[in-house]
This record gives sequence, structure tokens and C-alpha cells, in this order.
Amino acid sequence: MIKRTFYNLPPEKREKIIDVTRKEFRKGSKKKITINSVIKNAGISRGSFYQYFDDKLDLVELMADDMMNKMSEYIKEQLVLYNGDIFEIPLVIFDVMFKEDSSYKDIVVFTDRNNQNSELISEYMFYRFRKYNFWNKLSNYINRSKLRLNSDEDIKYIVFIMEDAFRNALSNISKNPKLKDRERTILANKVDLLKRAVCV
Repeated sequence: MIKRTFYNLPPEKREKIIDVTRKEFRKGSKKKITINSVIKNAGISRGSFYQYFDDKLDLVELMADDMMNKMSEYIKEQLVLYNGDIFEIPLVIFDVMFKEDSSYKDIVVFTDRNNQNSELISEYMFYRFRKYNFWNKLSNYINRSKLRLNSDEDIKYIVFIMEDAFRNALSNISKNPKLKDRERTILANKVDLLKRAVCV
């Protein structure tokens, strides 16, 4: 569990630790993340590490929390930009994730079965992951005027269906990165079919 002492750190120190953790997880194709690599690159002592965290699972949680918070803010911005058109979001996120300089590559790390940290990530997802409810954060930004199915419950299921299609695309890409373009096309087709089914 991430300790309160971590959240009491100055913002720039917290960000440095998060950034180092993100970079270490991204190196997962070559090596596993270690506490030593994090404390060395973050410039903190081992004692400080244990004042902030219990174990390496906390590093996964740190990255997951940061990723989900930034992603929900980004989705809000995109919904505003696209007039609340929820069907634009999956491909916008897909495209931004695969940009060379993307800060959203962490999502790919979470689905990459070839990452040497995948066992640690799986352990976190199974035992400690708190389901992020994008719905609660985004529902006010969705334009319902062109949706035939537009109750809260309907839109919640529309979001779930698109999330599932998105995760499936990422999972397939993690098995074979050469499938990226094909998976983008399949995702676009699924979203388009759903849009035609539920829009006026």
C-alpha cells in the first residue's frame, strides 16, 4: 500500500519517483524492475523507499494510479474537443498511445505479456487493482443528443463495450506488435458498428 508519507512529499519529488517508476517498467522487455534501480534513479535511500511504499506492488499501483488519472483527464479534454462524441475516443486514445513520445505507453506495458514485469503486474491486477470508474468521471461530458440509447445505464454499457474492444486490441498487439494496423482497423469497425446501432 502506498503510504501517506509519499503523498506528503513535494509534488516535484513525487513526480520524479513516478517518472522513474514509469521508465523502469518500460524497460521491461530487457529486465525486471528492482527496488535498487528505482532508489538509485530517483535519488532516494532504501529507508525512504520503505517510508513511502511497502513493496514492489506499490510501484505498479503508483504507475496505474498516475496512468488512470492522466488518461481520464485526457479523455475529458477529447470529449470537449469532439463535442461529447464518445465514439471518437477509442481511436484517439489508440493513436496517442502509439506515438513515439506518448506518455500513455504505460497502458501498453500493462497489457504486454512479453514484459518481464508482467507477473508482478498480474499479481497487482488480481489482488489490489481498484476498478477505475471512468463512467463517473466522464458521464457529464458525453453528448447524448444523437444517441437513441441514452439512459445512464445504456451509456455505461456502451462505454464497457468499447473498453472491452480496446483492451482486446491491446492484448493482441502485445502478442504480436506487427498487428497494430490490423487491430486499429478492427477496433474502428467495432466502434463504427456500435455507433450505427445506438445513434439516431
